Amino acid sequence: MVRFDCVEKRFAKLFGNYSTIVVRYPLPFFILPILLSCGLGIGLTRHKQAFMKDELELYTPTDAQARRELKQLDTLFHINDSDPFYATRRYDIRRSGYIIVTQRDDEDILNPLVMHAAMQLWSVVQALTVEDQEDRHINYPSICVKFPIPPEFSKVLHSLFSPNITTPDEICVSNPLVEMFKLLLVSDRSFLNRSIDEMTLGQISDAVQFDSGGMRHLLGGITLDSEKRIAGAKAIMLPYALRHSSQVEDWLAEKWELRLADFLLQYDSPVIRASWWTYETLAAESARDRNTLIRMLIPCFCAVSIYTVICCCVLSWRRSRPWLAIGGVISAAMACESAVGLLLLLGYGMTSVAYSMPFIVFSVGVDNVFILLSAWRATPTNESMERRMHETFADAAVSITVTSLTDLISFAVGCATPFPSVQMFCMYAVVAVIFTYIYQLTFFAAVMVYTCRREINNRNCVTFTKLEKDKGRHSFEDSLQPEELGGNSWTLEKKVSVGDRSFEKNHVLARFFRTTYADVLLNPLFRIIILALFAAYLGISIWGCTKVKLGLEPNDLLPDNSYGKRSLQMAEKYFSDYGSYLHVWMYNLSTTDIGNRRIWSVLEKEIELYEHTEFTGSSDSWLRTFLSFVKQSGLLITTDNFVYILKNVFLSQPQFSKYARDVVLDTSGTLLDASRIPVQLRHVGSTNQSRAMHLFRRLAETSELPTGVYADFFQVCISSILCRSKCTPERIAVRGAVQRSSARNTIFHRLCRGCSHRCLPHSHS
Repeated sequence: MVRFDCVEKRFAKLFGNYSTIVVRYPLPFFILPILLSCGLGIGLTRHKQAFMKDELELYTPTDAQARRELKQLDTLFHINDSDPFYATRRYDIRRSGYIIVTQRDDEDILNPLVMHAAMQLWSVVQALTVEDQEDRHINYPSICVKFPIPPEFSKVLHSLFSPNITTPDEICVSNPLVEMFKLLLVSDRSFLNRSIDEMTLGQISDAVQFDSGGMRHLLGGITLDSEKRIAGAKAIMLPYALRHSSQVEDWLAEKWELRLADFLLQYDSPVIRASWWTYETLAAESARDRNTLIRMLIPCFCAVSIYTVICCCVLSWRRSRPWLAIGGVISAAMACESAVGLLLLLGYGMTSVAYSMPFIVFSVGVDNVFILLSAWRATPTNESMERRMHETFADAAVSITVTSLTDLISFAVGCATPFPSVQMFCMYAVVAVIFTYIYQLTFFAAVMVYTCRREINNRNCVTFTKLEKDKGRHSFEDSLQPEELGGNSWTLEKKVSVGDRSFEKNHVLARFFRTTYADVLLNPLFRIIILALFAAYLGISIWGCTKVKLGLEPNDLLPDNSYGKRSLQMAEKYFSDYGSYLHVWMYNLSTTDIGNRRIWSVLEKEIELYEHTEFTGSSDSWLRTFLSFVKQSGLLITTDNFVYILKNVFLSQPQFSKYARDVVLDTSGTLLDASRIPVQLRHVGSTNQSRAMHLFRRLAETSELPTGVYADFFQVCISSILCRSKCTPERIAVRGAVQRSSARNTIFHRLCRGCSHRCLPHSHS
């Protein structure tokens, strides 16, 4: 017969000999872990500096294709804060956000009362101030990104006011409809033929065609009339964008966003409701969740301590071990402190996810308390303390080693995942498990030695005072007669040595599982019932696994009571029809062989592929505008003069300046090297993001030109896809096999020996 206990026997002998040293010299094993924990705890003083705000990048795989796509897009078509803000060409969502305004009764918002309330809200938002480093008050217009007045804006103003009215060249990023309404209210009424009270947004919407690209994405829940004009809307979006190029600007922008969130949390209006999303929403709400976890640590420590103390106490002042239970919990707490402190001293960052690590380590550390305690109770009471500790560690330390090793492997595998947040959490968990194991074999072992000495010396478990002999050695458990334990246990009792009466003194739960529950399991009928229930449970579990939602969305990273959840729901409900833009760019055009074909013809065919999908609408193509300009100007373009006319004639016109960010020439300035086209996204939500991304990338891969695509939902979507690729049954089975192989050789023989000798059951499997 093949033996599997060779490793187990050697470890048992090793830990047995180790326990002899601890029994003889417990003080160093008690003091040194405390000193080490206090020393490493110094690292906790820099946890504020090491804390990393929860941004979407922490939940995006480090090797994600979306990261490479965004990097290439930024390299070719970089946009600075000082550049005019063109929403269709923005790919950087940093320090930008929005406020969604709806009527309280969910009615049409295109009426004077609601628009007046929205205008007032926006005016207050623009007036919010923060203090800079020189204690100056900085408001939104001081740090906003400017954008040119859109043609639709000027057209509406000229239709409502005098045709000769002058408008500013640039304004802060905002909703043009609200800005127009504000101008109407503050303007001289001589421009109007009727009072403000009689005017509605219908006049403004009459001047704005529905196909005007600058307006439609700022209104949600739009209804159209028979002429395809805006007849009503359920929501209006108030966007903003802040400069953040320098460290000071980014610091001011962060302060202003936090100030905005604080104001909106207190904002209340009888007319409108406001939902908002800022760049700081995820970080701020996660920080609030982190603070909640920190406040829960002490109650968790107390609750675990109380539970462990109760489980370690019996109806005997001598054999109850409350301080041993508290020592086990303190050992786990010291492990968490040492792990966090060490990694912080080594310069590791920390996210809010890592703050959940102590709750897991507490359970791992406390479990091992019951293993050692059960092993101690299983030793003969007539043996010496050194011998009993030898048998305790020989029996239990191997189990602790196996459980710690499997936990270590589980978290170590997590360190290999490409998600930065998961890597950080698992790294802290791995180090905490190591310290838990070390402190259990040192600090907790010393506590156990002192506890056993107290028990042998017949001292009170709480006050350590000497007990009288009859009270110290007589208890409820000692008074039990064998007949009261049932026939099977009486038969078993006779098989135990005369000096070993520890079974009678064991915990009531241990007696229950050894006698009553074991007798039930030996009944064939109950075995069939248990197997049937397990099969049903397994089937339900497999079915449930098929319903598990893989991947993460920003909504999943927020606390349940976060204002951000409602904002994201409102955005998807009202603004998913016309959402953000898909950036499509062709690169290395100067070195790509297209034969005798003209480059503009090839580019036009490529653009059309992205406009006729179920997820896209029209594009804002510089090429089409250029060709239309050339035709209207009566110019003739050829392969030789194409770049010259594009650069010196077309892009030099002020009305076409935004297209300068869509064109990249080669180093000589004579050939087109890269071209970017923003395409309007439509009907892209959380349910079809993966399918949309796959479609766009497939089109790019099959293009005859080197092509890249990117949209802001790619980074969220890639998390879901990678979860599916990493969580296949095959991968899970392989990782499970690694853990099983680490424990098989040390567990198999113990199970066989437990079955043959019917050892006392442990509280930990």
